[in-house]
Amino acid sequence: AKQKEVLYQVKTKRDSGVLKAYITFTYRMLHPGVSARLMLYGLVIALPGIFFFKDLYWRIFFTGIGVLMILLGLFRQYISLWMTKRNDPDYKSGADFTYNFTVNDADFLKDGVRFSGLGKYKDITGFYHDDSYLYMGMKNKEIIVIPKSAFTIGDSDSFEEFIYKKSKKTCHWLPNNFRDAM
Repeated sequence: AKQKEVLYQVKTKRDSGVLKAYITFTYRMLHPGVSARLMLYGLVIALPGIFFFKDLYWRIFFTGIGVLMILLGLFRQYISLWMTKRNDPDYKSGADFTYNFTVNDADFLKDGVRFSGLGKYKDITGFYHDDSYLYMGMKNKEIIVIPKSAFTIGDSDSFEEFIYKKSKKTCHWLPNNFRDAM
């Protein structure tokens, strides 16, 4: 069988940076505003505990629950990162991931064995980027996180154009924080 020419290749590992990028991306895209709502609910629960209740037990109870919700809102992506690191076998084993993009399709390999891919580029449902990563959503609900610095063949800028030509999906900018969104 004739081997397909790889136009773009990415070699990466599922390290802390990739995991954090994935968690942050899914929170921003699938669950926007949850952190703010958790902090608001925490405040709404804590304030009566501080100002309304006279009984020490109820003051401690409501204030404690409110503070816990505020902390959860502030640190939920770090909690998710910690839990993922504990439970992700690919992170623990240091598996090598290679993403090969050819003219018509893509193969995704883990430690040299194909685990997924794109039969055609029209299967891309969304394409996003921030300062350090590209995020590619696919029809099978899979999200591939590609570090921009991990291209071994090609580069991230021309890859964005390539994906647009093949899938007609524009690569959308994701601001990293509130200041970037302004």
